Amino acid sequence: MNAIGKFSCRDGDVESFLKEKALDFDKRHISRTYLVIDREAYIGDKVMLLGYYTITIKTLDFGQNLSKSKIKRIGGFTSDITSTEAILIGQLGKDQNHKNAIDGKTIMDYAVETVYAIHNLAGRRIVFLECSDNDKIVKFYQDNGFIFLQSSDGGEYLQMIRYL
Repeated sequence: MNAIGKFSCRDGDVESFLKEKALDFDKRHISRTYLVIDREAYIGDKVMLLGYYTITIKTLDFGQNLSKSKIKRIGGFTSDITSTEAILIGQLGKDQNHKNAIDGKTIMDYAVETVYAIHNLAGRRIVFLECSDNDKIVKFYQDNGFIFLQSSDGGEYLQMIRYL
């Protein structure tokens, strides 16, 4: 069984994305998934997968309750826009089989490094993510520089942003 097949995450959606969709999304140029591996544990063709993250560009639609000043800061020019293209950290997960080998902040640091590489090449003023309304998860993202923006359409997720 390969490292991806053995990947286990507390969040079933994050786990299933890696196992069932990541490769297809990459082939169709929808997103890029980056694997975080332990290079020192690399033996032959076997790797120790510690975690992963997925990056894409996505339209961020602004809700009706979002202030004009926040829209202008995000958009850069005017407050009359209803959406903007932004970098999205679509998935971020840690393998529970190796949970003591890496922390979530380190995986987030790798993701943010990739985000800045995209930012330097193609622009964009923010990176955003969507997460469940869970105090521990929200605190993790806040500790990594993200702030609450709005609830997603339907209110299923919180949208959080980080200015670049």
